[in-house]
Amino acid sequence: MTEARTIFRSSAATSTLAIHYHVAMPQPQSHLFEVTLQVEGWEAPLLDLKMPVWTPGSYLVREYARHLQDFSADNGNPTQSLPWRKLAKNHWLVETGDASAITVRYRIFANELTVRTNHLDASHGYFNGAALFFFIPGFEQHPCQVTIAPPNPDWRVTTPLPAVSGKFNTFEARDFDTLVDSPFEIGDHKLYEFEVLGKPHQLAIWGEGNADPKRIIEDTTKIIKVEAELFGGLPYDHYLFLLYLTASGFGGLEHKDSCSLIYSRFGFRAKDKYNRFLQLVAHEFFHLWNVKRIRPLALETFDYEKENYTTSLWFSEGTTSYYDLLIPQRAGIYDAKTLLENLSKEITRFLTTPGRKVQPLDESSFDAWIKLYRRDANSDNNQISYYLKGEMVSLLLDLLIRERHGNKRSLDDVIRIMWEQFGKGEIGFTPQQLREVIESVAELDLSNFFSKTIE
Repeated sequence: MTEARTIFRSSAATSTLAIHYHVAMPQPQSHLFEVTLQVEGWEAPLLDLKMPVWTPGSYLVREYARHLQDFSADNGNPTQSLPWRKLAKNHWLVETGDASAITVRYRIFANELTVRTNHLDASHGYFNGAALFFFIPGFEQHPCQVTIAPPNPDWRVTTPLPAVSGKFNTFEARDFDTLVDSPFEIGDHKLYEFEVLGKPHQLAIWGEGNADPKRIIEDTTKIIKVEAELFGGLPYDHYLFLLYLTASGFGGLEHKDSCSLIYSRFGFRAKDKYNRFLQLVAHEFFHLWNVKRIRPLALETFDYEKENYTTSLWFSEGTTSYYDLLIPQRAGIYDAKTLLENLSKEITRFLTTPGRKVQPLDESSFDAWIKLYRRDANSDNNQISYYLKGEMVSLLLDLLIRERHGNKRSLDDVIRIMWEQFGKGEIGFTPQQLREVIESVAELDLSNFFSKTIE
């Protein structure tokens, strides 16, 4: 069977096309988002629609299309339906005929509160673009708008996307990547605004617990300043922290202008638990440079339909994990003794994982799609996390560079060069280019080191 493909009638289609998503939730207790996709200015007899199978930052095929139901298509009039058929697990084809305005309607079940999925109930709605929206192949670079219809007039909409002037609860993304990279929170969450280095920031908190917003903002501000100093400034116009307080959750997902965080609702008073939360903040914020802008070549252009393989997650995630230990100490949030205690715990965890002697670090990164997020009874015996071992390799590189240059150089210099050479222009780096930068800072041939620690 040959896959049906869109046939364009005119090159003018890209300039006249308008893509608009409408998201409603009239019965939030049903956990169903009601999505309407309006395409205007279409000039082809067929319309391909595809749902991403994963979201950047979480390296697992999650099959978001499994939550989709009640698909329909029409020419703008619900009584005049258009023929459609499903070609693959995430691929729908609509026969548009002469219609230039097409309306696609579907519902998404959302009852999984994680940073990489969707959640809707009587208290709020949260979604990630990859888990909710179709993309039109060939039009991923086209701008689009999103209009939110909350079920309650008291619910506010919070997202890093800019609002469209004159249109209520309507936001614009310059392309599909930006839409995927911009989570939405809709509800009566608490919203706090603060400024750091002349740029506006927001902290949105959903849920109840013992979090102290004032203290969180004060310490987050310290983290922002330290990381901005490391990279030479902040590469965004505004930034949003989304914090979800749950019974025992832990996790984060990075975005260019925001991050989503989940943490235990009562994990903010005990010193060690609060420090762990700030490490999470430091980690996800560090990612706005390392992985969102400084990213492996395999992730320079996302393929939302399949695995995007890279052997460099040890740097993207592991080095970030190393810095999430360092940053709070540099910010004065905890002292050197606490830093060493935290580091010793990580070293112990590494040394007590038998899989470190079985799975090479580059293989751990490459196989993230089938192993890290799919642990079983044998996982500790046959694999090692690229977060953990990448952190250890980053520690060794930092110490090696510092010892070689009398503390006048460090891993910081590697990070800065990677930012200047690759991050600012968002040019993907190869494993060889990363190694060359590290060797240039160390002024050493590190072939033997890489062979022993990564390969």
